Amino acid sequence: MSASLLFVNARLWSGAPLAADALLVREGRIAAIGEGEALRARAPEARVIDGRGGTLTPGLIDAHLHFTPWARARRQPDLHGCGSRADALDRIAAALASLPAGDAPLVGRGWDERDWEAPPTRAALDALAPTRPVMLHRHDFHTLWVNSAALAAAGVTSATPDPEGGRFEREAAGAFTGLVREHAVAVFAALEEQAAPTLDEALLDEAASALHAEGVTAVHDYQRNHDDWRRMRALASRRRLRVLQMIGPEQLRDRVALGLAAGQGDGWFRTGSLKLFADGTLGSRTAAMLEPYEDDPGRGMALLSAAELHAIVGEAAAAGFSITIHAIGDAAVRHSLDAIAAHRTALAALPLPPRIEHVQLLDPADRDRFILLGVWASMQPQHATTDAPTARLAWGARCANAYPWRALRDAGAGLAFGSDAPVEPPCPRLGLAAAVARLGADGVPFTPAQAVTLDVALTAYTSGAARLAGGLL
Repeated sequence: MSASLLFVNARLWSGAPLAADALLVREGRIAAIGEGEALRARAPEARVIDGRGGTLTPGLIDAHLHFTPWARARRQPDLHGCGSRADALDRIAAALASLPAGDAPLVGRGWDERDWEAPPTRAALDALAPTRPVMLHRHDFHTLWVNSAALAAAGVTSATPDPEGGRFEREAAGAFTGLVREHAVAVFAALEEQAAPTLDEALLDEAASALHAEGVTAVHDYQRNHDDWRRMRALASRRRLRVLQMIGPEQLRDRVALGLAAGQGDGWFRTGSLKLFADGTLGSRTAAMLEPYEDDPGRGMALLSAAELHAIVGEAAAAGFSITIHAIGDAAVRHSLDAIAAHRTALAALPLPPRIEHVQLLDPADRDRFILLGVWASMQPQHATTDAPTARLAWGARCANAYPWRALRDAGAGLAFGSDAPVEPPCPRLGLAAAVARLGADGVPFTPAQAVTLDVALTAYTSGAARLAGGLL
């Protein structure tokens, strides 16, 4: 470790503002907090960093991201901010022109068709790339926009059935539209891997450095296979990030052969909980709802039935693993709470608490169940501001209970905040602004009664996220 550091002329914050303006660090740990002149005398050898009146907080924790996809996405075509399909197609054409000759797939991400003049279609991509597979992730990563070459390369034909929990969108006559929903996206995984940047140490370290620049020093990573587990353990061993690493159903099944145990690790890397998906997303109208959408006759998609959730949560608890469940719609949140309630005693004995990810719509009748069952809400403030225009269309008056940070906090539930990168940038300052100001992407306040104070938001990015990791980060 390098020489001691002395931060002076700073506003120190640790859950609340501190009555001090200086902080001394030795061997990478806080050695003292106090007044600048006193600490200068105590550590004359320290390198002095002038905070210039800025706020100094503990290292921030992103409580929900997908590190490997985000690291790769940083080197892939980005369609965020495309206000029209024409704009998106122009970016795709430029990306195609930059590729060497051949039929290697093109993978991009970030599109949102909400305000487009025309829908994303297979035909539009075919006009640009008749022979090269093109696969473009919607910004929520729950819908894929593909061309005919991608469908053919993945072996998808008119006879291919929709998988359980997924759908290939079709026109009235049966032809594919080019949109692929939820679990059906997995059909393209091998093809996508051909185009993905190499997952080497340089790529991962570069991404870790980008997080450092945002003040993020620890993450809860939601990639769920054992290759990701090994990669992230290696990243943590290089002292690049502190990591709580979630696992998937396959790892739970093979835990003995893999040598996995919940909570195993050290101060840099720990094995976390079992990650499950109860539903899809708002933007794709696949979030599972108690009542139909305002702008769609459906109620979304349950990616696991209530019975399946109940069984898998029980299996995880019996194996010593807590659970973390993706649940966006109010029906998915309720079914997740029901499954947790059924195994409450076993889950309460585990080192990590059960948690629900996103909680973008909450029926008021379920609010107090978070406290009664000891369930934490892991939420992403940027989703609220990005999704506000869509939420108003899809949920109408139910938006009063959308992204309910304040309601859960006031009820006493534990909160942890993150980004869900690469869905949103892993940038806590954007998350803090969203949590406190709660302005929609259209500039209109979005149910401001659910906003929280800056102290609450910072706590969710620091000690809240640390406690949700068992105090390990």
